[in-house]
Amino acid sequence: MVTEQFLQYFGMENVESEPTKNMPIMKKNLSDRRIQIFEMMEKFIAEFGYLKNCTDADAQENDSVFKYCSNLCHWVVLLLNFEDVVREGDLQRIVPSVMYMMQFFLSHSKLSKYFEECLDFVMKCEFLLSPLDRVRVLEGAFANLRGGIGKNIESDLVQENSVRNQKDLIRALGANKTDQAILRATRSADVIAEICSKIDNSLSLKKQSSKHSCSKSLKDEAVIAKTLRKLKPFQRTEGRICQGIPNIHGSPLNRITKEEFSNRVTDVMCRLYYGQTRNGSYDDPQECSDED
Repeated sequence: MVTEQFLQYFGMENVESEPTKNMPIMKKNLSDRRIQIFEMMEKFIAEFGYLKNCTDADAQENDSVFKYCSNLCHWVVLLLNFEDVVREGDLQRIVPSVMYMMQFFLSHSKLSKYFEECLDFVMKCEFLLSPLDRVRVLEGAFANLRGGIGKNIESDLVQENSVRNQKDLIRALGANKTDQAILRATRSADVIAEICSKIDNSLSLKKQSSKHSCSKSLKDEAVIAKTLRKLKPFQRTEGRICQGIPNIHGSPLNRITKEEFSNRVTDVMCRLYYGQTRNGSYDDPQECSDED
C-alpha cells in the first residue's frame, strides 16, 4: 500500500518505470543530493499527512476509498517505525515515537491503558528521572540475546517468554509441589528451555508457532500490486464509496481534537500525580477499551 503511494506521488506505472512528476533534477554533489532527497521526502510526507498531529477538524474529503487506504497506511507506518526503533536500539527515537503513539491510542479509545502507560513513560523520562536513570531506563527497554547489529528485541517480550517457560515447568511438577520445588524449577527455566530448543534443532523438529509458517508469495504480491494500480486508491476522486466503512477518517488522528487530547493528558497527569488508579469521568458505556 505504501509502495502504491510512492507510485502515485511520482507518477510511475510500476516500480521499474521512471518518475514523471515531483522528481527534481538531482545535483552532482553528494551533500546537495542528500538535501534534495530529504526535501523530496518531506513533501511526500506532507502530501499524505504522515507525522501530522491531531487537528481541530477533519479534512473535507468525499473519497472513502482514499481515506480508508490512507488510514491503513498510517497504522502500518507507525508500526514499522517503532519496529525499526526496537531493532536498532535507537535511544534518541524512543520518546518521540512514544509521544506520537499516544495520539493513536487515544483516538482508538479514551479509556486506553496504553495511552496512560505512554504518558507515564514520557513524564518519567523527560521530567522526573535523573539523567543517569533516564539513560538506564531507555537502555533497559531493549535486549539483545544473540548479538549482532539490528537484532534487538523488547525487554518486556523477553520477560514474557521467561514467564511462559517458568509456567511450563510449574505445570510439569504436578499437584503436590512444594515452594522449594517451584523455586528450583523457575530458576532454571530459561536454561532448560534453551537446552530443549537445541535438542529439537538437532533432531530437525519444527517448533509450533502462531505465525505463518510459509513466506509471502511473490505471485500474490504481484496480483495485489496490479489490482491497486488499477484501482488507484490514492488518486483523489470525488464520490467514491468504500463499502462497509462509509464514514472512515483519512487519518486515525482526525477522530480527536487538540482540545480533547490536551484535556485527557491533563486529567491523566493529575491522576498519576495523586496516585489514583482510575478516573470516573470517563466511565462512558459507549466507549470501548483496548481489548475491544
